[in-house]
Amino acid sequence: MNKAQRLIQLIMLVNERKTFTIQELADECGVSRRTMIRDLMGLSELGVPLYSQPGPGGGYRVLRDKVLPPILFTEHEATALFLAGQSLMNYRQLPFDNEVNSALHKFYHYLPKELKQKIDYMQQKIVFWVPPHQLELPHLKGLLDAALEPHPVQIIYEASQRKERIIHPIGLYTMNGLWYCQAYCELAQDHRVFRVDRVQELVDLPQKDDVETTKLTENENIRPWIMRMDETDTLKLEVHLTAEGVRRCQSELWLSSSIQTFEDGSGLIRRSISPSYQSWAVHFFLGLGAEANVCQPAGLRSLIQEKLQQMLKFYQN
Repeated sequence: MNKAQRLIQLIMLVNERKTFTIQELADECGVSRRTMIRDLMGLSELGVPLYSQPGPGGGYRVLRDKVLPPILFTEHEATALFLAGQSLMNYRQLPFDNEVNSALHKFYHYLPKELKQKIDYMQQKIVFWVPPHQLELPHLKGLLDAALEPHPVQIIYEASQRKERIIHPIGLYTMNGLWYCQAYCELAQDHRVFRVDRVQELVDLPQKDDVETTKLTENENIRPWIMRMDETDTLKLEVHLTAEGVRRCQSELWLSSSIQTFEDGSGLIRRSISPSYQSWAVHFFLGLGAEANVCQPAGLRSLIQEKLQQMLKFYQN
């Protein structure tokens, strides 16, 4: 094995463990202790941040983030990865700070000149547009950390009311430029979706082994919870739409698949929704004006009528 191959293998080895000794790595790579010392010095020169601790219980460890070995990409793979990274650029805030900019800069820097020109040209033809929001998300990373290393957090959540809650985050997802956190809420004693920009305060709480919901979130996946409906606790939504109402609802991901369109362009929505989405649905369908007529559920229809009466007071004089 030549030196380049050994260094690649060495990067993978040091990434796999928290601490290691020179002799352990030398034995694993089948080289002398002196050669291993030279190879570790070579890693340091390449920018791998190694930290040594002397003494009987000492050794080496990677000081900061782990470093990936060199990876070979085809031209199409490199283009796809670069554009995938670019698709995140329009988000004002991400849970991993500026790592996207740093990764794209490194990736682009080492591309061949011809591929750089191809990507530059392609960026003039393809845009991954995300609606711009100026909402602050100071607790985006805190919620992600609580989902990755499961532990409860205490939040102040401000929607229609300002409430203190203890939640157990399962994961995050983004839709239409907004970030959402799926979590188990101790106050509601059920799963809920929280808009991340509405989390005003967040305090990490210690893991409570005696709380069953805390253990539950460790093995849960965010994907099944996106717009998930419990069949025992749903409301039947029925909305009649004009042709313009159909067009506007088709831009809403969670409604578009439920629209039945007729020959004259009008349409009908029939689907199940969670009771927790009623407040959102009131404002959404009111925003469609006369283009949508909510027929069911009766509770949602009543909430829309109440909101209309409140609005009417503003315009009576």
